[in-house]
Amino acid sequence: MKTSILAFLILFSAFSCQFPHSEEVSLFESLEKLPSVAVTDLADFSLGNEHILISGNRQAITLESIQLLSAFNAAIKTETETICLENPTSITKYPFAAKLFYPLENQGLEVSQLQIISKDKLGISLLYSIRNVDNSAKSVKFQFQANTGLQPSVLKDSTFGVNAADQIIFDELTGIFTAKDEANDWYAVWGSSQDFVVSPINSDCTPEISVLGASAGLEISLEMAGNEERVIPIFIAGSDQGEFTAIETLIDLRTDVHTDWDQNFALIDSLQSTSKITIPDQEIQEAYEWSKYKTGLMEFAKGLKRVDGGLDDSDELFKFIQLVSKDFVEKVDQEIFLTRGPRHLAPGHVMIQPLLFITHLGILPDRENRVTYIRPNLPAGWEKASIENLWIDDNQISIYINSTDNQMTVEVTQTQKKAGISIEIPDKYTKVKVLGKEVSNDTKDGFRRILMTGDHAKIEARKD
Repeated sequence: MKTSILAFLILFSAFSCQFPHSEEVSLFESLEKLPSVAVTDLADFSLGNEHILISGNRQAITLESIQLLSAFNAAIKTETETICLENPTSITKYPFAAKLFYPLENQGLEVSQLQIISKDKLGISLLYSIRNVDNSAKSVKFQFQANTGLQPSVLKDSTFGVNAADQIIFDELTGIFTAKDEANDWYAVWGSSQDFVVSPINSDCTPEISVLGASAGLEISLEMAGNEERVIPIFIAGSDQGEFTAIETLIDLRTDVHTDWDQNFALIDSLQSTSKITIPDQEIQEAYEWSKYKTGLMEFAKGLKRVDGGLDDSDELFKFIQLVSKDFVEKVDQEIFLTRGPRHLAPGHVMIQPLLFITHLGILPDRENRVTYIRPNLPAGWEKASIENLWIDDNQISIYINSTDNQMTVEVTQTQKKAGISIEIPDKYTKVKVLGKEVSNDTKDGFRRILMTGDHAKIEARKD
């Protein structure tokens, strides 16, 4: 009875996940509108979130609780040869996706693999774009091979369970492969859409199978006209809660692939213009931007206070931020995933935004009293820094800082005119102008403080 219900759900979902060819291609076309970074080595590659991770040159797929696949691979089979898609010539990473490109020039083909992660589903979607770049028609076969490695994830200890041998079955009615660990209720499932006829095979491009793992593949035949592009989806899901849960996730991936894409795309699009910083160090700026996209972090807590002492030297903190920012984009997905395990230190993706905001830009909101304190503390060599469209509750603030040895200018705009702005500058700057007029002010703890309201404030300070 359970099997028949699963089959019904899968077949029913086929009607809701049929989509026109142009819509599939549009996902690839929309990539150019997303922030991206090139990854030079597949071994350093990872894509994921707190729920799922795909990583390494074997592209293992792991959930928080269990590993699903130890490796997967794809291949293109022509009338004369089989080409394993193992070494992409380029890898482009996006906040919630990645594209691996394989130019098959001798065969007159171009293949791109698009990996997509969902925010709330325990699985991934793979879209393989196969383009015939010749004018003549071609008959090709697409192959996909998955190696299971069902076992506790790196976030679990031995009390979670001991893995046994994996077994894989293929359901001809649904076109779904199901792998199960013999000793545990751990499942991995994968398949394509109902638009294609799937045949079970074992590809010549099968990666090395892990101990107690298993392997199974599929093949799809394509008749391609000259200059035609076809997109083949592969959906992979899993669960430690039983087969039904794994199949449900796969159905959701099939049904919601475009909805998930649109939601993720809209979120990243809005984040690009929110809390936008401009600083001289491009590596730190890139790390900051990706910390926004991957964590969606920073909200100033109520009662937050500036801590004096410790690492209060701007240059020392700058060195620390540089260290955290190095290879940040390559490391951040794996770091976010591993954060769910036991840790003793805050991970880098959590540290970058507060270090920049509070330490160097010197922003510290008093949310209860609706006052934003600004105490610039730029590293040596930084003459300009700014942040635009920073939201503090319902107040949108932009701050522009120019600093040299003899002069500092701080300009602030905000949408809530009644909110207070307290600009604090070192007392070594003895001449101070507010909106162009010279003013006198007291010093405290080595700083001059100018408290204002209104939608615009500009402080110009210089040494004698």
